[in-house]
Amino acid sequence: MATAFGVFTGILTVLGFIQSNIPDRPNQYETKFRIHVALDNARGGPTNAGGDAPDIRVWNQAGQFLGGAYDPGKVSSGSFRDVTVRLSQPNQPTYALFTGNDDAICIAYITNSWADGQKYAWVGNWADSSSCRQSWYYSNIVLDGKSLNCAWIDRNGDLPKTAFQTHIHEFADVSANKGKGVSYYCAGNPSLKWYEHWEPNSISYWVTPRKRGVEGRDDAGSGSEPQTAVAVGPVKPGSENRRTLAGARPAFNETRLVRSSRPEHSAVTLCESDSSAGPDLVSLHEGKFCDMTTREILPLCASGIAGDCFDDSVKSLRVRGGAISGREVAVDKEYSEVLEWGA
Repeated sequence: MATAFGVFTGILTVLGFIQSNIPDRPNQYETKFRIHVALDNARGGPTNAGGDAPDIRVWNQAGQFLGGAYDPGKVSSGSFRDVTVRLSQPNQPTYALFTGNDDAICIAYITNSWADGQKYAWVGNWADSSSCRQSWYYSNIVLDGKSLNCAWIDRNGDLPKTAFQTHIHEFADVSANKGKGVSYYCAGNPSLKWYEHWEPNSISYWVTPRKRGVEGRDDAGSGSEPQTAVAVGPVKPGSENRRTLAGARPAFNETRLVRSSRPEHSAVTLCESDSSAGPDLVSLHEGKFCDMTTREILPLCASGIAGDCFDDSVKSLRVRGGAISGREVAVDKEYSEVLEWGA
């Protein structure tokens, strides 16, 4: 089957999704999705990662709306929900729009089964700081030995991104776009596009340029580059009663701490990203702490550390500078829970 991240190397290469992560093959008037969200308990990932599964709308290659599934239910943290979308006609659902609901989720991966047997996947690393710089966090979900990051979507204003669309077969390593870099997929074209407005119900899609006329002119007036158009789907019942997002507010009232020994869970990368969201992080591999409120990176307290540091043994900041020379002050972070992520 096609792999999810074989288009290019540099972010992550997923060698293949095991069969248990792919929904059963649907009939010709259906397509099936599996939405797996980041962990949210003492053995895993970020607070609030469990929540409402997204609404899913699908279109065919020509931009014709095929069907949708709305309010598919809760998906528990660290788990997944399978969603079946019924189709109006037996076409390939090449475009999909995933729209968040009021309880935000951080999506680690999505798999999609078509009636003709094709299976595709998309992973949350497309949102992180090395790719499209959307709302993201580490997920602690491991797939084929690779640790995935996750992409946040939400409807009520806690987080900026309300939805995203995929042209999902473009993420297969056998697609015509193999070899294209991050800039192509993060350019906001129909391959992958992010939305911030209330209840998106339309997508952009690729339009094949017309052939040149008999006199050699381009009938589409667009050269050889593919053009885009907009395809509209139905408005979700009830959503027309509220058309604005909630006012700006903190993304999370985080009271947990993540301690990770995985090398890919960098405190420096997390704090320096302007689009990351989630708990404070101790990177045992780096020996560093990321304060997600202040975006300050501190070393872990140890012999030879003279300045401010984070005391991992008691989970508090040690402030050794300031107005009183030579005085050390402990600032308790008051974490409600410590999440331990092993290698």
